[in-house]
Amino acid sequence: MEVKIFMKNIKVRAYCSSANLGPGFDIVAVALDAFYDEVEVSVKNGRGDIRVTLVEGPYSSRVDPEKNTAIEALKYIISKYDLKVDVELKIWKGIPVGLGLGSSGATAAASVKALSELLGAPSSIEELIEAAGEGERVSAGEPHYDNVSASVLGGLVLLYSTKPLRVASFKIGGCFVLGIPLVETPENKTKLMRSVLPREVELKKMVYNTSRLTALLVGLLTGDLETAGRGMEDIIVEAARAPLIPCYAKVKEEAFNAGALGVALSGAGPSIIALSKSKEEALIIASAMKKAYESCGLEAITKIAYPAPGAHVVEA
Repeated sequence: MEVKIFMKNIKVRAYCSSANLGPGFDIVAVALDAFYDEVEVSVKNGRGDIRVTLVEGPYSSRVDPEKNTAIEALKYIISKYDLKVDVELKIWKGIPVGLGLGSSGATAAASVKALSELLGAPSSIEELIEAAGEGERVSAGEPHYDNVSASVLGGLVLLYSTKPLRVASFKIGGCFVLGIPLVETPENKTKLMRSVLPREVELKKMVYNTSRLTALLVGLLTGDLETAGRGMEDIIVEAARAPLIPCYAKVKEEAFNAGALGVALSGAGPSIIALSKSKEEALIIASAMKKAYESCGLEAITKIAYPAPGAHVVEA
């Protein structure tokens, strides 16, 4: 595919995300303004080479310049569209890695958005998300679209089909609290956390989780945060993962005691996300969560976050 390069350099920002929110396993995620990645992309006529020339930022130490989601996502685009360009990447890593905050998805989202702005390919939202999802092969072994959808589109996303890929996005309100334990996680964390999931589920459990998911979505979309909070309960996936999450039960209990409307794992964890009505209440919840981690002998940070916009150009 021959393309006319209108711009040579562009920088795109993509925010972190929290997937699942309880019962929405692999289909629900929300972009949050707590952290972000930025990727600067430069292109020139060439034969499809991709290289990372700089990785910096507070969480850059865990990014492999030779193997990361940005490279994998762009390889997919260049191959699919037969683009005759060479690409240079500079990555600013501002999202903690491996802690359930969609870090790898945001890097991929920023990269594909940048290339799309420069070259016009991919041209549709679905193609952008598909390419970013392919980047997740590096960290998860297979494509995943929930986190990348949130980072690409912003707000709340609902993945309702994978073949063909279909995603709906919504602007929502609400104030969230992230409890982030500063623990080491294995490079294959996503595979590990998927390996513990049940392969069969009792019908009554499925019905219960479906009712929770309904409450979550209706609550968020109508602004009824109390209903949304009640919908953040998952008795299938989260129940299987909970034993592997440091201080899970204590943090969850103390968050509820402090007034949280709902509490769930953020993605596959170990971070935990709580829903609040206001910043004032969120501050109380954040303090309680931090003290809970301390009681478990864990260092942790808390962040108050709001729904974030999608990937967008910050410098061209």
